[in-house]
Amino acid sequence: MIREAEKTDRDQLFGLYRMLVPTSKKMKVFEEQIEKIRMDPTNFLFVYEEEGELLGTLTLNICLQALHGLRPYGLVENIIVHENHRGKHIGSALLQHVEAYCVSIDCHKIMLLSNAKRERAHIFFEREGYNGSVSKGFKKYL
Repeated sequence: MIREAEKTDRDQLFGLYRMLVPTSKKMKVFEEQIEKIRMDPTNFLFVYEEEGELLGTLTLNICLQALHGLRPYGLVENIIVHENHRGKHIGSALLQHVEAYCVSIDCHKIMLLSNAKRERAHIFFEREGYNGSVSKGFKKYL
């Protein structure tokens, strides 16, 4: 089942994020932030849950712009599937959920950011229809 995260998911989300960035000392997951995202109509923290266990998550942000009229775009980040449950179509289900939502609000595209070193993930994203050669992403951490 895919649903929006709740503040009670904090510990399990932390565990999933630890799989994404195992050496990060700056990572913090706050219940208040999960709830803030949940209440915001343009930001989503989706989780894939089976029998009370979170097996995957991603963040979707809906972004406004002036270039394509009234059509927003979706930005996906922090996609992670539990390392013991990869290959079970959980990531596909999460991305299909995002795509269905973005289509329903007339987004003109979905962008997905991924760490440049996550080559296995990049193969998966390309299988899901994302083209990694269209753009080059840049980040500046503050």
